[in-house]
Amino acid sequence: MITSEHTPHSGLCASTKLSTKNKRTSRKVQISRILSLVLCVFLFTACSSPEENKQEYFENALQYIKQDEREAAILELRSAIQLDAKFGEARYQLGLLYLEKGESKKAFDELVRAADLLPDNLDANLKVAYFYLLSGEKEESRRRLDHILASDPNYHEALVLLANLELSEGNFDKALVELEKTGEKLDTSDDLQNLKGRIYAAQKQWDAAEAAFQTAISLDSSKFAHYKTLLHLYETRAEKEKAKTVLEKITNKFPENVEGHLIQAGYARSIGDFEKVGEELEKVVSIDPKDPRHRLQLAGFYQQIGKNDKAEEALAVAHSELDKNPDITAELAFVYFDGEKFDEARDLLKQLEEVRPGHRGTSLLQARFLLKENKAWDSIAIFQRLNKDYPEWSDPYFYLGMAHFALGEVDLAQQAVTTAIQKNGKNPNYHALMAQLFLAKGAFEDARSEALVALKSNPKDMRSALILGRALIGAKQYAQAVTILTDMKKQVPGNTAILGNLALASLGAKDTGNAEEYLTELLEIDPGHVQAVALYLGLKHKNDLSGGEAFVRQQLSKVPDDPSLYLVLGRLLEKQKKNEEALALYDKVQHLSPENTEAIISAAKLLRVLRKNEESMAMYSAMIDKDPNSIAGHMGVAAIFEAEGDAVKAMEQYENILKIKSDYAPAANNLAWLLASTPGEDLGRAFMLAMTAKQAMPEDPSVADTLGWVHYQRGSYSLAAAQFEFALQSQPDSPSTTYRLALALSDDNQKEEAVKKLEELLKSSKEFSERENAETLFATLTKE
Repeated sequence: MITSEHTPHSGLCASTKLSTKNKRTSRKVQISRILSLVLCVFLFTACSSPEENKQEYFENALQYIKQDEREAAILELRSAIQLDAKFGEARYQLGLLYLEKGESKKAFDELVRAADLLPDNLDANLKVAYFYLLSGEKEESRRRLDHILASDPNYHEALVLLANLELSEGNFDKALVELEKTGEKLDTSDDLQNLKGRIYAAQKQWDAAEAAFQTAISLDSSKFAHYKTLLHLYETRAEKEKAKTVLEKITNKFPENVEGHLIQAGYARSIGDFEKVGEELEKVVSIDPKDPRHRLQLAGFYQQIGKNDKAEEALAVAHSELDKNPDITAELAFVYFDGEKFDEARDLLKQLEEVRPGHRGTSLLQARFLLKENKAWDSIAIFQRLNKDYPEWSDPYFYLGMAHFALGEVDLAQQAVTTAIQKNGKNPNYHALMAQLFLAKGAFEDARSEALVALKSNPKDMRSALILGRALIGAKQYAQAVTILTDMKKQVPGNTAILGNLALASLGAKDTGNAEEYLTELLEIDPGHVQAVALYLGLKHKNDLSGGEAFVRQQLSKVPDDPSLYLVLGRLLEKQKKNEEALALYDKVQHLSPENTEAIISAAKLLRVLRKNEESMAMYSAMIDKDPNSIAGHMGVAAIFEAEGDAVKAMEQYENILKIKSDYAPAANNLAWLLASTPGEDLGRAFMLAMTAKQAMPEDPSVADTLGWVHYQRGSYSLAAAQFEFALQSQPDSPSTTYRLALALSDDNQKEEAVKKLEELLKSSKEFSERENAETLFATLTKE
């Protein structure tokens, strides 16, 4: 043990004002004194040996320790070690002092040297063995313990540490053997009984473990750790009533113990008592208000259960009480951001940039603002840097997923969100986004599972509940979807998203009456809800174009400046061949919403149908002039060139699109078709492009048709036939695809099948560009 005593500090006098002359006189006196002191020290050291000096330093250190002058003792011991690096006792005492200060690395360095220099110092060896066990170097820890017990087989602390070592390595019987060597102390020591209980619990000897933990508590009921291990045992065994009893004891016995309240909060969360969780976390903050971690934990909990106002309130109080702690500031800024209080979030961002420009929250908030401003690529660079600098921080991975999703890169988004979940699987927002990503890919069962995980953490999360409803609709589990969405409607009446999905689910369940009722209610709330209008048209006016027109005009009377409804009306007019009226409406949309490219595209397509290619080209060209990266503009120009038979210029446009977005499936598909249809072009590239489109749109019949055509041109006739057949499953009445299937079957030596397809095809009165070729092929095959 370290002994210590106190020596008085020497202090400096208060400053006094001296005249210039007095200052000079004072300086001379000081110099004289210093020279005298140096001379005395020189004479003293000249007469003293290093051995005597180091011993004096050591003795001085022991006196300082007795007087509780730890820093002075450390200086003396270091001076002694400078004179003799192998001074084991000095290193031992210095190691103990560092251990007291909590400087573990320095303590270990000194104690391991002391243990090596003083093999008979069993305490030094024991402490080194303990350090090795904590750091996972179990072999070295065992070697030190073997040395101690070889010197003293009954060394109590070494036996206990060896029992812990055996427990950590799964040697449970050996652990008990070592523990029992402590003799009578085992029955009287609460800590040893606790260790005994942990060994039994590891062996799943539950009754023996429980008895040992109870004994530990009876020996010393003031130690929180004993209740904690007993509680863990009951939780492992799912003995809820016993666990509840221990929790009550913890509450009563340790009302000011932070960990106790955190355990209470964890238990309340596990049983879904979220009100209790909040109460316990509030108590933690009141017990230890200066620790920002508790404030962040409380705010994080409120965010997870959707109480963002409570999270904001807790963080605002913490921000003012904890001297604008940067972690609190950043989290409050995030809450403001999520609550769309962007001005407040920017103000806090400025604070962070001024006070802590390198704070990770500063970078994350900057990136989130970039993402909000549709600068996804710029935000991705920051998120990726944060992931590199803070690999265990889950949020940047989550927002990286959002950025990729904003760019339509669903696979990359899933990779990022998967990593976020791996690092923090308890955040419901991560699971909600993953559910949305699965939904986007049509993986409805996976979307359902992720939405359920999110809802388990936050049962009131409407976003996750809606995703769950959509996933069930996608999976055609309409009855379940109706049940869930009806319950949501009761909780949040008048929510248009819930009503829209209820209408979809009801339509899927063939309940057209309720579907119409939900759509009517929705359109009363939002007359311009374009998806609801489209569903209502399909439900009530599927084969009644004039009735549908009247209905849309009625909705427009309620929202006369809604551009989306004018687009719907324009398409209804197109179907009725009222083309000039439709063009006028598309022009009106452009005046109402100049940024609405959909109206421009609709007008340009209609002009192309009307064979007004120059006007159509002018509109698409204007889009490209305004935005050189306008994929819609380039696609429209390419379509006009294709219609005019200029494959070369069409291919140039598709190449431009793929430079903008290398995996844009429609452009890849169309370019693959043109390459395969043009003699002398690169069929290998055509194949790669067709596969790119296939991976992005695996169910699209036109993509399958293209891939089949590429296979055919490459001489892979059986593969071509398989793709044509796949395309015909979705478009059984496509004469062109049927002709190409017959071609592939013919060249694959399946003449009879080819003849059957052609015979059936030519019986139809449908006109198609390849009819003459089909007739020629049929004649050739039947002649053979």
